[in-house]
Amino acid sequence: MVKFTTKLIIGIVLALFLGSIFRNPVLGFIVLLAVVFGFKDFKLLNKEKKDKIVDIGSFKKTYIGITAVVLAILIFFFRPWFHEVAMGIYTTPLVWFFFISLMAAIILFVQKKKSIAAIFIGITILSFVALSLNDVILQRYIVKENVYNEINSLPDSTDIRILPKAVALRYLEDSLQKSREKIGGINIVNLDSGLFWMAPRVPDGDILYFTQKVNGVMTADATKTDRETKMVAKKLSVGEEIGVTDNIYWRIFKHKFFVDLGDVYYIYKNDKILTIAPVISYRFKFPVMIPYFSGVIVLDESGTIKEYSPTEVAQLEEFSNNRAYPSELARLYVDSYKFNLGVINTWFLHKDQIEISDVYGQANRQPFLMPTTEGLKWIVATEPFGESYGVFKIFMVDALTGRIDMLELNEDQTLTGPVKVISYVKKKFPIIDWGSSRIIEPRPFVINGKLFWMMSITPNDYAGIAYTVFVNSENNEVTAFDNDEGVYNFIKKGISEDEVEITEEGTIGSTDKTTEELRQEKIDQIEKLLEELKALD
Repeated sequence: MVKFTTKLIIGIVLALFLGSIFRNPVLGFIVLLAVVFGFKDFKLLNKEKKDKIVDIGSFKKTYIGITAVVLAILIFFFRPWFHEVAMGIYTTPLVWFFFISLMAAIILFVQKKKSIAAIFIGITILSFVALSLNDVILQRYIVKENVYNEINSLPDSTDIRILPKAVALRYLEDSLQKSREKIGGINIVNLDSGLFWMAPRVPDGDILYFTQKVNGVMTADATKTDRETKMVAKKLSVGEEIGVTDNIYWRIFKHKFFVDLGDVYYIYKNDKILTIAPVISYRFKFPVMIPYFSGVIVLDESGTIKEYSPTEVAQLEEFSNNRAYPSELARLYVDSYKFNLGVINTWFLHKDQIEISDVYGQANRQPFLMPTTEGLKWIVATEPFGESYGVFKIFMVDALTGRIDMLELNEDQTLTGPVKVISYVKKKFPIIDWGSSRIIEPRPFVINGKLFWMMSITPNDYAGIAYTVFVNSENNEVTAFDNDEGVYNFIKKGISEDEVEITEEGTIGSTDKTTEELRQEKIDQIEKLLEELKALD
C-alpha cells in the first residue's frame, strides 16, 4: 500500500511538472496514467518484499523537517526559475480539480469504498472535459465581460511605418560592430522624432552571459526605407539575456511572482533608457483564470523598479502617444469575439463569427502597431469564418489603455483581406522572381477614409526593401514605389506620380511609357545583343 502511494505521488508530481511546463494539462494526465498504471507489477504491490517497500517511518522527523525547510528556502530563493511551471498551474485551476478528484477516487477505490469513489470518478471526468474546454470557457468570459465599441470609420494613419520588422532586425544586425554583443528582442516604439524599431545589445556567449551587462540599445528608423540605425551606449544594470540575478525576469518575478509579462521593450527619452515590461495579471472566475492588463513595470538604468497602474500609465509623460498595453492581450481579446453569440454558434452555426487574417509564413503577425490620428493602435483585421477571405471586421485596440474599437464593414463593399492581396501584387508584377523575393507584413493603412494594405517587397534574406506596395481593398488596384518620397506623397496627398512599373527584375520603367514603347525597348536590347554575337564571328 505504501509503495502504491509512493508511485501515485511520483505520478502526480511528474504530471504537474510536465503538464505545467508545457502548459498542457492533457500531457500531464497521460504521464500520470503511465506512471500509476504502467508498471508491470501493479497488481503485485501487496506481494512485494519488505526490503523493497519505502518505509517513511524509518526517517527521523528532525531530518525530514530540516530537509523540508532547506528545500523550501531554496525553492523560494530560486523561484524565478520555476515561474513558468508555477504559472502553468496557477493559470489553469482545472488541473487541480482534476488531480484532486482523481486522487480521491483512486484512494477510495483502493479502500473499497466504491460508491463514494464513483462520485469522485464522475467529478474527475467532468473536470477532464472542462479542462479540454479551458480556452473556450476563458474566451467566452472575455467576450461577455468586455465592450467592443462599434465605430463608423477608421481614423486616418499618421506617421508612416515603412520599415517592416524582419528588415529592421536585419539592419540592426548588419550595423552592430561589437564582437561581444548581439541584437536582442526587437520592438517598435514611438519616440519624440517618430517611430523606431529598438532592440537591446545583449551579450553574445555563454561566459559573457554571466559577466557582461546590457550595454545599451540600437534603433532603426521605421519611417524610412534605407538603413538609418543608431547605437545608444548606456550600461543597463538589469537587462535581458544576462545572468543570473541581474536578469530582468529574475528581478521582476522576485518583485511580483504570479504575473505574466508582455514583450519587454525600451523607451529612450531625455538621454535615458527605460526598460518597460507590460504586466498581465489574472483573476479567478470559476473555473478559469482570466488575464487582464494590470499596468507596467519600469526599470531605469540602475535597475530600480517602479510599478504603475493602467490609470497612472496614461498620465505619464514617457507614455504619451506611446504603447503600454501588451499585444498578446490585444490579440486574445479580439480573437475571443468569435464567441460573441455563444459556443454553439461558434462550433456549428458560425453566424457573425470572425477569424484573424494571418498570412502564412510571415515573420511578424497581427496585431500591427499603427500610428493614427487617435494615437497608437494595435490593429487586427479579421475575415468571416470559413473559406471567405474578405475583410469582415477591423479591430483597433488602444496601445495605451486597451480600449477596443470595432469597425463592421458593409458586406456590399466586398473589401479584399490581407490573405489574398498578396496574390494581386504577384499578378501585377509577374516578372519578379518570387523564388528569391517575398512580400511581407500586409498591414492596414487608412488614407482619406479608404482602406489600403501596405506591404514591402524584400529579398528572402530581408536585406532591404525593393518596393513599398499599396493595394486598394475596394478594387485591388496595386500601386508600388521604390522611394520614400513617393510613399509619403501617396499617403499625404493622394499623388501617385512616383509610382513605378516593374518591367523586369532589377529594372524599373517609368509609368509614363506605353506598353508599346516598353516592348520596343526590349526588342532594341535583343537586336543589340545579336549584333554583338555576329561581331564575335
